[in-house]
Amino acid sequence: MNRVLQKPYVETVESNGRPDDVVANEAWEAHQKRNKSVIVDLFQGQFKSTVICPNCDKVSITFDPFMYLSVPLPISNDLVLLVTCIYLEQPPIKYALKLPKNGKNSAV
Repeated sequence: MNRVLQKPYVETVESNGRPDDVVANEAWEAHQKRNKSVIVDLFQGQFKSTVICPNCDKVSITFDPFMYLSVPLPISNDLVLLVTCIYLEQPPIKYALKLPKNGKNSAV
């Protein structure tokens, strides 16, 4: 599917204090010199990566292509318990109780 048959060598584009939009456009153009397809057009994007050296404080900002994003799913520590109370002379009332998963509960 890649329409680029002869892939040129492309160096990583660094910001060196330039505006992000300029660096991002250069990095994307460099990426497309080696990768040009419908998949790239529809499903790829860029991450902005910032790395700071702890010894010399040099800041390196690059824009890297990606196709997949890993999104962490939130883990709930609560349990929702649905309870319906039925009274003799009233309509039923529904309650939702939010309880800790590891908690201990006792009926009164």
